[in-house]
Amino acid sequence: MVDTMDTVHAIPSSLEEIFSNAADGVLGVDQNHIITLWNKAAERLVGYTAAEVMGRPCSEVWAVKNRTGCRLCGEDCSPITSARKEEPVEGREIMTHTKAGRPLWLHVSTIVIPAGAPSRFTMVHIFHDVTRQVETEVLLGKVQSLLGGEGAPPDGGGISPPESASPLKVLTPREQEVLRFIARGESAKGIAKQLHISTTTARNHTQKILVKLGLHTKLEAVAVAFRYKHF
Repeated sequence: MVDTMDTVHAIPSSLEEIFSNAADGVLGVDQNHIITLWNKAAERLVGYTAAEVMGRPCSEVWAVKNRTGCRLCGEDCSPITSARKEEPVEGREIMTHTKAGRPLWLHVSTIVIPAGAPSRFTMVHIFHDVTRQVETEVLLGKVQSLLGGEGAPPDGGGISPPESASPLKVLTPREQEVLRFIARGESAKGIAKQLHISTTTARNHTQKILVKLGLHTKLEAVAVAFRYKHF
């Protein structure tokens, strides 16, 4: 007898074993948006146990949005649409909420695993928390906007500190270049793209800038950059 059910399809035990103890969260769904895999890291990050989510539509648990606030889950789910067309699913940043209601930004990479027929597959979302990074980038954008498109200080101050007094001299030319991009609101990924370096290298430069200037956050770095008209 052929099983004609196409609602929930069990994930092969090998996949469960591969992802069960992964450091990143893992959410698996079938072609009908039903959750078929939820690992321990997903439980830790989002707060729901596997027993609470397995077999449910992912939109009931996930309900994600992008940075512009557009809902990404439901019948128009773009990853599912891409998978059905056998197109690659691009990585992206999404915002969801934990079980306790806390906003949670995640970076998600997706792989599609065939399940025996072209119309059947398991979509595996692998995700990690980037809340702090995204919130910092949003704040940087707001600071940049408040300081004005021309980069003028908000008080209209016409006299900047003398160049000889600038603490930025302790930075290498590359670090000064990175600081300019930080002041413009660029993320580590954006800086890496502009300078043709890795995102990790961009983050390392940023950390060195903070240490050398005795700062704690990128927002403080932005303030120093604008104070010394380094943008």
